[in-house]
Amino acid sequence: MNNKETKRVTQEEIISILNTIEKPTFTHIVTETIVRMNKGKTKEGNNEPNPYHNKVTKVKSGNFFIGIDYENRVNNNDKKEGGEGNFETQENKVGEHISKCVLFNEKLNKYYLFHERFDEVKPKTEYKYEGNTIDQMIFDKWVSESGNYENQPQDRKVKVMSVSISNIKEISLEGTKYIIE
Repeated sequence: MNNKETKRVTQEEIISILNTIEKPTFTHIVTETIVRMNKGKTKEGNNEPNPYHNKVTKVKSGNFFIGIDYENRVNNNDKKEGGEGNFETQENKVGEHISKCVLFNEKLNKYYLFHERFDEVKPKTEYKYEGNTIDQMIFDKWVSESGNYENQPQDRKVKVMSVSISNIKEISLEGTKYIIE
């Protein structure tokens, strides 16, 4: 039996709630984002118009870790592998941390959730095109490559991501499922 309380909240309310996270916390998140794709150049470098550009959304549902200290996580993993543990975080290109897990981009006036994913806990991902499910293989040749975490010295990388708060549809925290309206 699922005893989770469900609350409907605004983006402003979920930002306030996320700003109170002080320690690392597991959460379940459902997001919907437009798939980043090249307009007319494939991964292989061929010029080919992309009929799917800005028309495919990715609905992702999974468990993530929020409220982490990225630098400490990388250094702890490095030390466990026999490294020095002297990794220093670069400037975050997405935005400035205003709390443990919320970033703010002043230029875009947007808030982002900073979270960690684990390869062992794969999120469920579904792609939609004009409201219908579509196989990623159909548009994959235009999909933009994402970060590979090469700046981290250790083998077990700390895989962090940022998603716009406006793209979060649901998030579960401490027994409450929040639906963002």
